[in-house]
Amino acid sequence: MAVSRTRKKKKNRNRTTPVWEGRSVYAMGDGAAAAGGPSATNVAAGHRAAEADRVWFDRHPGASVRVRQALPGEYDHRPFGPDPLAPNEKIAVVVVQAAPGRRTRIPYQVVTTPTAAAAISPQQLEEIQAEWESSDQTAPMTNQSGQVIDALGLMRALQTQS
Repeated sequence: MAVSRTRKKKKNRNRTTPVWEGRSVYAMGDGAAAAGGPSATNVAAGHRAAEADRVWFDRHPGASVRVRQALPGEYDHRPFGPDPLAPNEKIAVVVVQAAPGRRTRIPYQVVTTPTAAAAISPQQLEEIQAEWESSDQTAPMTNQSGQVIDALGLMRALQTQS
């Protein structure tokens, strides 16, 4: 017997949606922030970044990789160590699109800029993209169970199945 759409919506209403922050997957729900998960500010910045990436990939249909500076509040220093970043240090994010609508954002590298107000230069972004494309291009992330998974490998496997 098929489940009606209304029953399905009600059933899924209480399901928590995983949120990818840095190299960890957190489930949003009661107590997620208290358990070390992202704050509401991080989630809002993540949604803004995802929308900006969607627009960028719509404008560049042949591209599969984008390197950009992290938006304010999108990531903090945790993927790069316990010490906070200096004011002139910025996070370079690699956005990989495995298929249209299937993207992952990876906080890839800390870049030092001349001043705190300066953004990462286009030349630095090109160098980071060249470095990324010459690397093994994996994205190890830790899920809630503590298992390390390769997010890009998983996305590529899903692409071949569909």
